Amino acid sequence: MNIMKNRILHYSKLTIAILVVGSILGSCNKYLDTTPDNRTEINTPEKIAQLIGAAYPKASYAAMINSRVDYVTDKGTGTEHDSNTFPFFWRDVESQSQDTPDYFWSKCYYSIAEVNHALEASTSFGNTKELEPYIGEALIIRSFSHFLLVSLYSRFYDKSSDNSSPGIPYIIEPEKVVVKQYDRETVAKTWEKAEKDLIDGLKYIAPDAAYQVPRYHFTQRSANAYATRFYLYKGEWDKVITHANTIFPVPTTGPNGNVDISDPANVYAINNFQPWLNEYAKMPSSTEIKAKYTKGDNPSNLLLTEMPSRLSRNANPWRYGCSKSDVENTVKAKNATSGIWSFRTYSSNSTHYYVPKYREHFVRESLNASTGTIHTIFPYFRNEEVLLNRAEAHIMSGNTANALADLNVYCRQRVTNYNETAHVLTTAKLVNFFKNEITLPDHFFTKYNAFESASWNDEKKAIILFILECRRNEFMWEGLRYWDMIRYKIPVTHRSFTGEENTLYPGDDRWVLQIPESATLSGIKLNPRTNLLSKEW
Repeated sequence: MNIMKNRILHYSKLTIAILVVGSILGSCNKYLDTTPDNRTEINTPEKIAQLIGAAYPKASYAAMINSRVDYVTDKGTGTEHDSNTFPFFWRDVESQSQDTPDYFWSKCYYSIAEVNHALEASTSFGNTKELEPYIGEALIIRSFSHFLLVSLYSRFYDKSSDNSSPGIPYIIEPEKVVVKQYDRETVAKTWEKAEKDLIDGLKYIAPDAAYQVPRYHFTQRSANAYATRFYLYKGEWDKVITHANTIFPVPTTGPNGNVDISDPANVYAINNFQPWLNEYAKMPSSTEIKAKYTKGDNPSNLLLTEMPSRLSRNANPWRYGCSKSDVENTVKAKNATSGIWSFRTYSSNSTHYYVPKYREHFVRESLNASTGTIHTIFPYFRNEEVLLNRAEAHIMSGNTANALADLNVYCRQRVTNYNETAHVLTTAKLVNFFKNEITLPDHFFTKYNAFESASWNDEKKAIILFILECRRNEFMWEGLRYWDMIRYKIPVTHRSFTGEENTLYPGDDRWVLQIPESATLSGIKLNPRTNLLSKEW
């Protein structure tokens, strides 16, 4: 089965008001007189495959939430744009351009609309055996797009509550009217529907070998990687472990908690992680690292998508980004192994620091145009996340030994000059390293009690803190830190260059991104901005 032959095929814009911004609305009636894709009927299995292959959400959540987190600084100088400046001050972004919440919302619903058209076409063909891999891929895309929306534009799922706050519209049919009315339902209902699509999609999803370029598709491996994130955020630890085990070998713990270098888990990590210890360490400049980091043949990457984003150009010079002290306290800091992280950092003007990850692709408006749109390739899922998700699920399930084994596999690929004896993680090392944090009376574990963390023993607290540190550093400029801060109710304090401070506390309405004003045309209520636990900047 060779599913992927002509992946890229462009389709016209959705007509629903949930997506529409600005002038698009005025052309809807004319649009309704045309075929769904404004170019060709979806009347063959090949066209269904093309439609689904182009249906991934093409917008960067990393770019729009990166300046909201705790490792960024107001450097006082640098490139400024609403998509970077407003989030640093937790203001709603009014711009609708790339890297903004409005843009991300529209691109996710555009993705959903495309797969719904494809699924409708598949039904008209009788959902034959030949179409099952396409159906599986479409259902996973639909689940993933809604999952991204509900986890950013609604109150985050809390396994200890009824999750009755408003979710986001879950759309399972093509829109065929100009302005359709939608109900946000509840967070619980949105997650339930996303899980159903995920489970149904996994029944049919194809293996990597079915695609010419598997890393641009949800395959069995990348779909299971998505499942580990979905169930981690939902707090269903056993399912995280089950899905992670389909991808990542289970390590065998040796003496003192170490995992032998020849263990299948270590062999897999050596061959399927970003090569910071060897290949990247020898590259002469950041340009070579960027070229490698998001390549389709880089085995760390499980799912890639090309998308418009300024992230590739501005991760370094953004005013609200990383200073020297920020990287010294994160990716270049001494860690609980007693070693130093191996990530490479670069800077310009002794002010702007970053870890090189994204290469710019500038797409001109026409052949002879000097203007265009900045694109990059973004890694939605990587093998490193699968391992760290499993480690967290193990410790949350009470299995300390398995959590430590996974973390020792991870550290072997991330600690410079790794030593078999000196750098092996133990619970004693972890507790000693984090002892000052876990004994603070106002630590977020105690004060906000996410997952009943106030009652945890010191070992569990220390292991979770280390996992959060690993994930923060591994996925810097990839967006996952924001979700971790929401999940563990970690307050974040930002300081302006002039010295003014403000803290975003757990429960503040501003953690939830604002829904586009245009969505109100479809009866969708905006998120409240009444429960503000600190001042507005």
